[in-house]
Formats: sequence, C-alpha cells, structure tokens
Amino acid sequence: MRSKALLALLFVSLLFPSIVRSQEPAEANESCDTDFAIFLANQQMSDAGTVREPAKRIRILILGADFIWPYDQPASRGYFTEAFKLSVDHFREKGFESTTVGNEKGSVSVPKPDYRFEVIRAIAKRDSVWARKLSDEIMAEFEKAVKDRKPGSETAEIDSLLNIAVMSLESDPNLSWYLFRKVMQYPLDRHWYFTLYSIAAKDPSFAETLYRELLPRYRNETPRRLLFLSAFPFSRNKIFGPDQMQYGAPIPGELRSNPELQQAFLNVFLDRIGTFASNPQDRMNPPEQFRLPEPVYMISALAEFEPIVVAEIPNMIQRLSAARAQATSLLTDEMRSTLQTRERQNSGSQLSFEERIERLEKADEEGKLNDAMIVNLIFGTSRTEGQYAKVEPWLDKIKDENVRRETTAYFWFVRSQLAIKESRFRDAETYAAKVPEIDHRSILAFELAEAQLKSINDTASAYQTLNEVAKLVRLTDNSATKAKILLGLATQYEKINLGFAIEELAEAVRVLNRTKDPDMSSMSVFRQIIGKDFASYAVYSVPGYDIEGTFRRIGERDFGLTLSNARALDDKFLRTIAVLSTAKHCLDKPRTKKTVRPSAN
Repeated sequence: MRSKALLALLFVSLLFPSIVRSQEPAEANESCDTDFAIFLANQQMSDAGTVREPAKRIRILILGADFIWPYDQPASRGYFTEAFKLSVDHFREKGFESTTVGNEKGSVSVPKPDYRFEVIRAIAKRDSVWARKLSDEIMAEFEKAVKDRKPGSETAEIDSLLNIAVMSLESDPNLSWYLFRKVMQYPLDRHWYFTLYSIAAKDPSFAETLYRELLPRYRNETPRRLLFLSAFPFSRNKIFGPDQMQYGAPIPGELRSNPELQQAFLNVFLDRIGTFASNPQDRMNPPEQFRLPEPVYMISALAEFEPIVVAEIPNMIQRLSAARAQATSLLTDEMRSTLQTRERQNSGSQLSFEERIERLEKADEEGKLNDAMIVNLIFGTSRTEGQYAKVEPWLDKIKDENVRRETTAYFWFVRSQLAIKESRFRDAETYAAKVPEIDHRSILAFELAEAQLKSINDTASAYQTLNEVAKLVRLTDNSATKAKILLGLATQYEKINLGFAIEELAEAVRVLNRTKDPDMSSMSVFRQIIGKDFASYAVYSVPGYDIEGTFRRIGERDFGLTLSNARALDDKFLRTIAVLSTAKHCLDKPRTKKTVRPSAN
C-alpha cells in the first residue's frame, strides 16, 4: 500500500511541471496580428465561394461578415445581405425544417435553425437599426402566413425574435425593448412565460419592468392565456391552473416573489373572470383547439390562489370569492368531470418520492404496474443517492425491452451526475461505466474531469478520466459523433496539457477527413424513452463539441499548430469555419511591421 501511495505521489508531482507550463501563454506568433487575420479571412471566403449548400453557405457568410466588420464594413454588409437573401429564399422553398434523431424503436423530430433569424442575430450585434428593419420584414410575412400554420409552428418567429431581444439586453437594451414591444402586438402565449425567466436570469429588475408593461397590454386575453403570466410574480416554476404540468422553467437564483406584482396580476385575472362571465360572446366561444373550456382554467387557478390570498393578501379574499362564484356558475357537468380528471392527473405528479414508491408497490401487488409509472419515477426529477438506491430494483420490472434499456442507461447517467456534483468521484466512475453509449459517457467524463480539476489533489485523476475516454473513442468507427468527442477531449485537455489538446484536435481532423459529409451542426446529445402511450426525452448540450469554439480556444494558446490543423481539413465548409475561428483572436493583436504571408492552401 505504501509503495502505491508513493507511486501516486510521484505521478502527481511529475504532472505539475507540465500543468504549469500548459497554463502559460504560448509564445507570441509574429503572424498572429490583424493584417494576417484579415488576409486569412479573405483567403477563406474566396476559397469557400463554391460552397452552395444554403445552410453551410449562410453560416460561412455570417462568420465572415462578423469577422471583417470593424475593418471592411462594405464587404461585411455585402456578406450579411447575401446571407439574409439566401435565408429568405431557403425558407420560402423549405419552410420550417427538422431533423430526426432516434432509431427504429422510436425517434424525435428536432427543429433546425431558422436561418433568417440566425442572420438577424449576427446583424443585431453590429447594426440594430438594420436588425429592426429585417425583423419587421419577416414579421410582416409571418402575419400573412400564420393563419395557415400547422400546430407547433404558429409562434416560431415570435420565439426567435424574443431570443434576439434577450441576447441584446446588455449590449443594446433599446433594441430589446423594440423587439419586446413588437412581440406584444401578438396574442399572449407560452413564450412570455419562458422569456420572463430568461430575462430575470440576467436582469431581474428589467424583467419586473417588462412584466408591468405586459399586464395592462394583455388584460383582455382569455383567462387561460393570462395564466402564462401567473408564475412570474410568485417566483414559481410552473404556471397556475390545469396546464401547469405542461410547462416548467428553472427559477433564476436572484429572483424573488414580488407582492406588488402578485396583487397586480390577481386584479387583472379576477377582473377578466368578471368580464368573461358577463359577456355572452365569451361564454359562447368554443375552447381553443386541444384546450379545456375557459371555466375549468378559472376554477382550477382560483383554487390554487386561495390559500395564498388568505395567508398573504387578505384584502383580496372577498374579490376572489366573488370571482369563484362567477366561474362556478359557468361550469357544466361535463366541465366538472374534466376538471376532476385533470386534478387527479396533476395531483399524481405532485406526490412525494415515498408516496410514489408506495403507489408502485400497490400497483405491483394488484397487477396494475406499467412501464410509464417506473419511468416517471426516474425521469426529469433529481433524486438523492438514497432514493436512487430504492429505485434501482424497479428497473428490472420494466416489461418493454427497449424502454428498460434506455431507462436503465438514463438512470446510471443521472446517478453519475449526482455523484460528480457531490464529489463522490469513485461512485461517479462506477456508475458512468454502466452507461453504454460512448457519447453519453463522454459527457460524464468531461463533467467528472472538470470537478476533479477543481482540486489539485485530483489532477492526476482528471488525466486518467480523459485518457479512458480517449482510448474508448479510438476503438469506434469514424463518424461525426467520434469527431465531436475528440473535439470535446481537446477542449478539456487544453486546461491542463496543451500538447494533449493539440493531439486530440489533430485526431478529430483525421476522423473528419475520413467521414463522408459529417454533420457537425449539433452540440447536443439526446436520450429518448418511448413506450406504449408515453414518451420522455432529455437533451444535453456539450460545450467543446463544436468546431468553432474548440479551434478558437486552442488557437489562443498555440496559433501556429491550430491553424495547421484547421487548414488540414478537406471539407471547404469545415475548413473555413476552423480557420476563421482560429484567427479570430488575432484581430486583437497590434499590427506588426512585417507580416509573413504563407501561400494559399
């Protein structure tokens, strides 16, 4: 035991010099300056001129335009203009696109980017007036087409516009306000529920100011739609009412309940119940497609508001009672039955862990246990290590083989994540080894290495963790997934050993060159569990899986070797992205008196 301890100590001590050296900035490269960066950009944009596939062409144009904007604005505007025209033409031809992720047992459709808004997002960072103009053009087209849209795409442009508004909060709040108010011209929907929390994560005060403007603007919406504004003032992760289990959002850490906004919302909601009950046209309107009748939303939400009002806003008790009487008068027997059914469904999802276990045991004894009950016990809810231990025996009771396999893999994945979070690294490794997919296991390895690096005593373990992934991925066939994992390894190694990072980067380039048409557009990994009458999905975003970010980060450490690897890519699209990303930081370097120009690749 003593010899092993001495060996481990020696190993760590030998690592420290390389760790220290890897953290030192690379020696300045004479060619890495503004002039050479612009030269590279022009060279690559010319070379990529033959790339005609719209999605790739648009991305190249966006990256090139943003790259040269400070130095050649006319050329940059030309690239942006071409990109926007291409994106509009592509949308008119293809509409909203998606890609299918999955296998023969089940799949999920994942939306592709709306390239029109990808262009506007890039322009918004440079010219907000131009971004407003292009946004107005798209929304004018949206207004003409929205009535004929299929369910699920009727608010796509609105969602994209709000994303740009949130992105611009710090850099251009005037643009954000313009876009927020633009969206206020359209009906209230779920997008505001999510957007308010996205804003609050950056600026809680801004979110509250926006909320004060939203309430009077939407005061005449139906009670169902008003409930999309119900969660924010109570700092609650779900909306009030019968649809609460359909929507969920994480609460920003700095956001707190706001009594003033709570009362303001309740005033609007109770007023709307009153006008609805007294308006014959409102009462005669059928429910919106796939939605419950409006009185069901009123009664359900009021039942949730009542204990809050009694405890915290007693001056509104009388008004709430009056509104409940009005809503109750609108209920039919069918509505009462619908309300009871939905309440039972929602109450089941709010059971404690122990109550859910008891429910499973009872169902098992009565022969009523089904796969969905077990999956729902695990999926989408964090557990403690003790709770996971109690769940584990239930995995073998899942009848459908595919559901059991996917659920078991997910179970070990999230259990490993918990162990990493709690610094139980040995457990994390044990659990991760039970996850069969290399891409999912690599995510755990990257998270584990990050945690290990926070403690200098575990730096050697971080090396070992990453090395295990490196060995495993080299045993797999060449593919886009393999290349992404190698890029992820390069990103992780960059923090501790630049030489290893360059090695993994070079291997990723070799894999990409041997893979036909590799799709490197997604930085996410998907998990899907599809059974009879139910489906559950999880998406994991993996920083470092993208060419742009990895080449940029490593290029800041060793420009020469990173550029050589970027130029070694055979695919013109990937090569352009990699070279421009590598050279990006050179724009911040002062011009040198003499810049060596290597011959074009």
